[in-house]
Amino acid sequence: MDLIGCTIAGSKADVSGMVRRFAVRHWAKGRSSVMLSNHKLQPTGAALVNATMANALDMDDGHRLTKGHPGAVVFPAVLAAAEDCQATGRQFLTSLLVGYEVAIRAGMTAHQLRPEYHCTGSWGALGAAAGVARILGLSAEETEHALGISEYHSTYSPMMRCIDHPSMLKDGIGWGCMTGISSAYMAKEGFTGIPSLFSQESSKELVSELGEKYRIEQLYYKPYACCRWAQPAVEGVKLLVEENRLSPHMIERLVIHTFTESSRLMKRMPANTEEAQYNLYFPVAAYLIFGEVGPRQVLDELENEQIREVMTKMETVIDSHLDAQFPAKALCKVELFTIDGRRFMSPVMQARGDFDYPLTSAEKRDKFVWLTEPVIGTAESIKLLNLIEHVDELQNISDLTAAIPPGAV
Repeated sequence: MDLIGCTIAGSKADVSGMVRRFAVRHWAKGRSSVMLSNHKLQPTGAALVNATMANALDMDDGHRLTKGHPGAVVFPAVLAAAEDCQATGRQFLTSLLVGYEVAIRAGMTAHQLRPEYHCTGSWGALGAAAGVARILGLSAEETEHALGISEYHSTYSPMMRCIDHPSMLKDGIGWGCMTGISSAYMAKEGFTGIPSLFSQESSKELVSELGEKYRIEQLYYKPYACCRWAQPAVEGVKLLVEENRLSPHMIERLVIHTFTESSRLMKRMPANTEEAQYNLYFPVAAYLIFGEVGPRQVLDELENEQIREVMTKMETVIDSHLDAQFPAKALCKVELFTIDGRRFMSPVMQARGDFDYPLTSAEKRDKFVWLTEPVIGTAESIKLLNLIEHVDELQNISDLTAAIPPGAV
């Protein structure tokens, strides 16, 4: 539900149109749907487009210990392969679960092995390959080759450089998804790969717990269209203005006490939606002006003068105590000074939606409608939501994609 909502809303981003046009030109027709369009492509092409849309607004699910987004790279790959193979809803969900569990463990292992912080595409590709391998019915040997191929071909990318210079590369999710699904199909043809990172000693404990501990239960879900590292600051500002009945024009200065990675986020007025999402000050200011940080703000309010004015009042302080708790938790405190001389300090704030600070089921459904209604309309949004909640009963997963109205993009 969350990923489909993010994909539908993300279809309006410029990057989604670019990648869709690229895929339609370069991939042959097939049975796998490109959401919200009449195009059906070969699985690799459809997966690339849908993964790009799923992460286009940075509202898709994530996992703290991977420092990334497993769902947006696994879900589109498994969906495309499931449509290609005409899988049932239950087969699709089982393969999706396999993909998540492998992706999360791959991310945790990769961060133990690699000194530099790399993007979701670098480890998520293994989860996409595993989920698709399940759909295709690959043998254990073929599956291991698929994992090795996907790791070797994946986007071993410097994530913090993309934080410093936001671009449409973002988290490498689209290309990682395409790499993962391609790797499984290549393994099916007999293509061989190296032993994957799961052959490393450091992964043994994570591998042994498969089937006993479900890492998917540690996912977080995002209420705001921005980097997770900025969301605790939004929560801090939200708390202070609600408790003290403050309005933006009453603020003289706002200090965000945060962890090092968060402090690396952009702080100037964004020139595009990617800079708006990888920004610390923009989402905080957008919340103060609009009471939300969603598709409208990161797509259509990039030149808003009220947001610009509030951003000029902000500053950042790195807190060593908060630093020590990252990546297990993303935390911050917000200090606010008013023009009449008052000072307010929030408690340490955690981003809402973490598994230990969850959104309610109602909030998750409200998010889906909030994201999809402007694109497909109220009636279609509710109809699609009801279908998603019974996806395990579908005899053909294509019934799910068929329920998403085409022609919206």
